[in-house]
Amino acid sequence: SLRARLQPGDILFERHEWYLSNMGLPGFWTHAAMYVGTPEERRAYFADPDTITWVKGQGIAEGDLESLLQRRYPKAYAAGTTPLEDGHAPRILEAISEGVSFTSLEHAGASDSLAVLRPRLGKRERAQALVRAFHYSGRPYDFNFDFETDSSLVCSELVYKAYEPAQEMKGIRFPLAEIMGRKVSTPNGMVRQFDEQHGSAEAQTDLVLFLDGFEKEKRAVESTLEQFRKSWRRPNWHILIQKAPEELATGK
Repeated sequence: SLRARLQPGDILFERHEWYLSNMGLPGFWTHAAMYVGTPEERRAYFADPDTITWVKGQGIAEGDLESLLQRRYPKAYAAGTTPLEDGHAPRILEAISEGVSFTSLEHAGASDSLAVLRPRLGKRERAQALVRAFHYSGRPYDFNFDFETDSSLVCSELVYKAYEPAQEMKGIRFPLAEIMGRKVSTPNGMVRQFDEQHGSAEAQTDLVLFLDGFEKEKRAVESTLEQFRKSWRRPNWHILIQKAPEELATGK
């Protein structure tokens, strides 16, 4: 049911409880990824005149985004169309410890909490972001968390650089913070920005959904916009003090 609600270019935020890496990452949200979809999904979604015109300007006479991706990044395209575990299709591009990799929605969805934000951008700009993301496919994970280089990337850096504003691309301006002497944009900082910009003319994304995990009950429930806006404030030990879904709904 989640797959039907996603569009190419959507940004996923994930929370995995009990990961040791959570102790070294600030905030509740510790991972970010991009939904790129399958070739069939992209062809259907990017069949608009604006995207077709832009792709033609990139040297693809027929204006087909798939042809552009395949011609410009053949290795990445091959990786992005090769079935994964249990035959699942690659639909996610993310920077993980193995490097910038194509993974399945089933893999990304195997998290304790999951949220999806949709950029307030036209399809052409989302197509541009996907082309940029494909450019980084295969690069190693940046264990130094250095945003000033792109020879290796962390999860939020892939999202940051895919949507970074440039000529003919409004993009998304994500916040930068100094952590351990380095300028970075963290997943939790991105969610915090969503909260702070919500309802204003500066808002750059919309919430598609927020699946909030309740480990004690071994289930996840679709939560509200209000709860998502508060989520970035949660401590790393949130799971130990979390209220039941019914308590959150009633405010008790």
